[in-house]
Amino acid sequence: MPSLKEIMLENLRKMVKLQRAAHDSMFKFSIKKMWPISLIAPQVDWIRIDRMMGTLQTTCKEQKEFLESARGNAPEADLPFLNLLPEYFDSLAKVAELLASAATYRQNALEKKIKISIKEWDSILKTYNEASDNMAKTGITLYKVYKP
Repeated sequence: MPSLKEIMLENLRKMVKLQRAAHDSMFKFSIKKMWPISLIAPQVDWIRIDRMMGTLQTTCKEQKEFLESARGNAPEADLPFLNLLPEYFDSLAKVAELLASAATYRQNALEKKIKISIKEWDSILKTYNEASDNMAKTGITLYKVYKP
């Protein structure tokens, strides 16, 4: 039977994998995203990214609640790791929220609801990068505490 720490770590891996996939879909270079190929069919589904990140935020909240209810049964050696997880879930949820807002912005621009403002887009990206950096720092701390 896997321990609480192993269960939480596996769930966390899946959640981070989802966030990275959405990030890569949105920001990584692909020849398919370039003109004129991008005129044939949009290569990024902004609505799907927004929906996935909303689900990820909900999952982060649920995992925090599950951790709070199950932490009392965990061995003493696992507690330092488990005590840092809520902070990481918070930072992951914040990154997901900002990625969703960036996807919504791009979708609104695609639908011509708004005109893209370089200043506003730059602000969105800076905020997202700061949140990503914060999540990475929290992840490094979490990794230092983790002992298999």
